Amino acid sequence: MKTVYRAVCIASVLISGCTLMRTEISSPNAYQVERDQLVIHSDFRLAKRHRLLDELVARRLDLAAKLQLPLSDEPIHVFLFDSPSEYHEFIAKKYPSFPDRRAFFVETDTRLKVYAYWGDRVGEDLRHEVTHGYLHAVLTNLPLWLDEGFAEYFEVPRGQRGVNAAHVELLAEQLKFGKWFPDMAQLEKLERPEQMSQQDYAESWLWAHWLLETTDPRLDLLRNHVARMRLTGETPSLSVVVKSLEPNAPQLVADHLRSLLQSRTLH
Repeated sequence: MKTVYRAVCIASVLISGCTLMRTEISSPNAYQVERDQLVIHSDFRLAKRHRLLDELVARRLDLAAKLQLPLSDEPIHVFLFDSPSEYHEFIAKKYPSFPDRRAFFVETDTRLKVYAYWGDRVGEDLRHEVTHGYLHAVLTNLPLWLDEGFAEYFEVPRGQRGVNAAHVELLAEQLKFGKWFPDMAQLEKLERPEQMSQQDYAESWLWAHWLLETTDPRLDLLRNHVARMRLTGETPSLSVVVKSLEPNAPQLVADHLRSLLQSRTLH
């Protein structure tokens, strides 16, 4: 579960754009690698042509092509810690209100930043958080659930068509026992990251996957919706638009989940 945080410069909120007082742990800056839109700062040497960086750069083009978004040249600063303990100490001091997570995307009025450490799941973490960066470089007021749905889709390694196996299993279990059913309108009510449960992240991914991977009319609907947000800054209800095209969308999404589960079982 990952989270986007937007910043204002007051002490009571999750992020501060204010000057950080000198502490024992500072953000990594010993080494720097630039790859297209990404500026990677690390406290260990990282190959410029590292395969993970290649994948992150490629994902920029994947996302732009899938959603028909323009490419931005606004830098996304990625700060990579070699040590999990130093990462957690830094986050605790600079962003004391943050929950305990492996990685974060932080947006201020002037900078897009990602913080993470080089662990076993760094690929998943960076694909997710950097996706937020790519999106926020070209879109404003992206609804929380859709922002996370896209990030959960693009955090999956390339070549897997965005299928997030953990989300499939979680939602299939909940659906099987009647504990959950797709409801985009309910997701649209979520305004703060702390309101989102793991099930909400999973459902956000499922709606995104259904729109991105099933039919051309659904993909066109999503692209047009995103284009409107980009041009106007408005965030109209996607659930209303989807319902006008497919009134039975929740059942179709549940059926899509079952087909993904069956496909995983067959493989």
